[in-house]
Amino acid sequence: MALIQSILNILTILIAFSKLSLCLYEDQIGKFDWKQSYIGKVKFASFDSVKRIIVATEENVIAAINIKSGQILWRHVLEDQPGNTVELLDVDKEVVTVTGGENTFYVRGWELNNGVLLWEWCLHTEATNAKWGIYKDKLIHIVPVLNSHLEVTEYEVHTGQNRGASSQISTPWVIDLSKCVLAETYWSCISGEDSTGILYYLNVVSNGNEASKIYKKNIDLLIGNVPGKVGILPFKYTEPSLLLTRNNVGRLVTLNEDNIDVLENSFPLNSITIVNGDQRLVLGLTLKDQNLVIKTTEIGIGENVVEAEYSENLGNPEPIVGICRGTACRLLILTSDNVLCLLQLPNGKMLWKREESLSNIVGIEFVELPVSELDASIEREFQTNSNDILSMLYNRVVTQMKQLTTFLSGKQITSNKLVRDEFGLHKLILAVTKVGKLFAIDTLTGDIIWSKILDGIAPFTMIKNEIILIYEQRNARYPPLTAEYVLIGRESATSKGMLYRFDPISGSSKYGIEKLPYEIKQVMLVPYEDENRLKSLLILSKDDTVHVYPNSADIIIKESLASLYLYTVNTEASKLNGYSFIARENEVKPVSTWKISFGQAEIVAVSARPSIERVHSQGRVLADRSVLYKYVNPNLIALATLSEDPLHKHVLSVYLVDGITGLVIHSANHKRAKGPVHLVHSENWVVYSYFSERFRRVEIASIELYEGVRQSNSTAFSSHALSQLPQVETLACILPATPLVMVATLTERGITNKHLLIALSNGAVNELPWIVLEPRGPHILPGPDENSIPYMPELPLVSEATINYNQSLARIKGISVSAARLESTTLVFVHGLDLFYTRVTPSKTFDMLKEDFDHWLIVMVLVGLIVSSYITKQLASRKALKQAWK
Repeated sequence: MALIQSILNILTILIAFSKLSLCLYEDQIGKFDWKQSYIGKVKFASFDSVKRIIVATEENVIAAINIKSGQILWRHVLEDQPGNTVELLDVDKEVVTVTGGENTFYVRGWELNNGVLLWEWCLHTEATNAKWGIYKDKLIHIVPVLNSHLEVTEYEVHTGQNRGASSQISTPWVIDLSKCVLAETYWSCISGEDSTGILYYLNVVSNGNEASKIYKKNIDLLIGNVPGKVGILPFKYTEPSLLLTRNNVGRLVTLNEDNIDVLENSFPLNSITIVNGDQRLVLGLTLKDQNLVIKTTEIGIGENVVEAEYSENLGNPEPIVGICRGTACRLLILTSDNVLCLLQLPNGKMLWKREESLSNIVGIEFVELPVSELDASIEREFQTNSNDILSMLYNRVVTQMKQLTTFLSGKQITSNKLVRDEFGLHKLILAVTKVGKLFAIDTLTGDIIWSKILDGIAPFTMIKNEIILIYEQRNARYPPLTAEYVLIGRESATSKGMLYRFDPISGSSKYGIEKLPYEIKQVMLVPYEDENRLKSLLILSKDDTVHVYPNSADIIIKESLASLYLYTVNTEASKLNGYSFIARENEVKPVSTWKISFGQAEIVAVSARPSIERVHSQGRVLADRSVLYKYVNPNLIALATLSEDPLHKHVLSVYLVDGITGLVIHSANHKRAKGPVHLVHSENWVVYSYFSERFRRVEIASIELYEGVRQSNSTAFSSHALSQLPQVETLACILPATPLVMVATLTERGITNKHLLIALSNGAVNELPWIVLEPRGPHILPGPDENSIPYMPELPLVSEATINYNQSLARIKGISVSAARLESTTLVFVHGLDLFYTRVTPSKTFDMLKEDFDHWLIVMVLVGLIVSSYITKQLASRKALKQAWK
């Protein structure tokens, strides 16, 4: 009996270990998805050795980068922004960082090899303009008070122990912090704009009870009395040093108590110092005919030791840090478009580069690829208008010969070419970043196909989000016409509109960047094509003037004015405006048709149905086999407002507004609720999440709209003929996580079930079926509906539904979805500090065979059935013949 029990225990253990993975097989990892990790724009950097570069970025990230490959060795994403930044990075035997903001700072020590946290302590201060420094295991905290004094405090770096009370040093000459720098322990400032000013400096580190002595020198005695604006920059050197700049040239000044030395050498402003044994080198960066030229000068000698030139356009480079071994040097630079490069001297080689601007994407669009040349010739054959039988026969024979030649040669279209595949799974992702750089990314591999720097363009700001618009004017379905896309942003200097019209496949543009003479208020893509299959843009400027782009589309716009409507969201004034258009005096004029003002409430979220979304089923089948028809209004706008209330603290209001008439279809209020609010609008339902102050939890609610048991075609697609308000069903649940982004899946024909993709604060992207949130209100007849599940107050977020499995994504900012030609599949692109791409199948792959499908077995079964049916037929005929002779 004991033996049997032992065998059963062993079998139970084996069965348990055999089912550790339920959602993804190990050999499928990376097959349909890819991930790329970034760190953001580098703010501080230091070479640890010949193996690593320790960096701190403006995204509040600390990381170590491999010198040879540029790969991230380890990375720590610290407190979320805004307000939290890296203030100090010091690399010695360990990495010391000072991060934080909003009066709270964290001092941490990290292990160099693997980034393990060694120690940490917190410092609370009310200063907003503090300066930090490290000198001999002392953390120096300097708080300048303009026109008055400096408050200097010293701490033990490891423990945070204060070495005495804060000392106050009278510094009435500190009038502008932009003219002050901290050179090791010397606080230095200049007064005046030119050579007539004075350089003040003092040692802020206390020396017993002796008060800090203030030194001053006339600037004209240091760098001469030459016309030009004088500035001051920090400069790392073996001694406390700074650069006095004038006319784009810097003079190195070293500080040592009363002694001050000015080197005779002049250096470019983009210069850094490298100490190589007894050599003290300065690497200066200059641009010559768009090429980067690096000159290495030895301090005190003034000779160019090494000079290298890089032909690749690196924008306006800024040196971060460098290291030399003999005459071989490596220099880390950051370009104006946030490209991090490691250059090698003297051979002028670029070891690697990282596109760190991809950590801040502000615009996304999926691009369908063009068909192959062979498929294009077939399409052209059927598009011909010729009625000549001989010419049609000739075209058919030529096409068939091309197909036969391709088949016999064995040249098949490989997946890495930019050609549309059978199921539409291979696409391009257009991604535009905050610095104005446009990328085309391959969905199969994640490789950058091409990139383009758009100088001077900046994103719009809408509801605390920064966006740059990308519209599809013509796709790649009309060969030989190429695809045409247009990118819309604003000029960073003047806030006026900017357009960039381009081919998304090659990245080429016939028109270049076009600057508009007005500020953009709203943009609409007109859903009508001209003779060249090109859709036009309708742009409403800030002065309520209508502009058409391109200008040749005026005729099409005027012919379709009766069906064009537009709405604007003014977040500053909390207003919603609707417009129609009329043709007057050969111009298109906007007419304000409705306005909604939300008073003191703040608009925190706006969502509309995707324009390409299709609703396959117009009704919902109830338990008694009757049909409840959906209220499918493509003009419906969902928005959420947040207002202050003296009794309920915060009140969240959700409105469903008709974008044509301005009619409020439905509204809901949630007392003691606040943001962040995430809003999703799809088909006939809306889902939104919020934080409940009453219960201290995140809740998620859904609204579903129905016409009733009788369908009216007018209410589904026309806002002017609304006879009655739709029936509203609602549901609310508890979401046991903190959402960052929410979107709904999208398929080509809308047959597949809808799922919600929810990005969580723990780095997971969870796939939640819509059926879990589907309301069951009084209009739904009692009884179990088809595919209905019981109401669950707390939603289950199962780990098997995490689409990025164990690949946590840092600081997710957005999710973009696109429909594949395969109805069961939705393409998903998640962006933030990491980029992640994958496919999801909400209803499983019902329209595609499995990978391990045994085709030979099916062939054998079919052959067997055919043979057996033939034999059975013969035997039956013989039996019938014998019976006839009896």
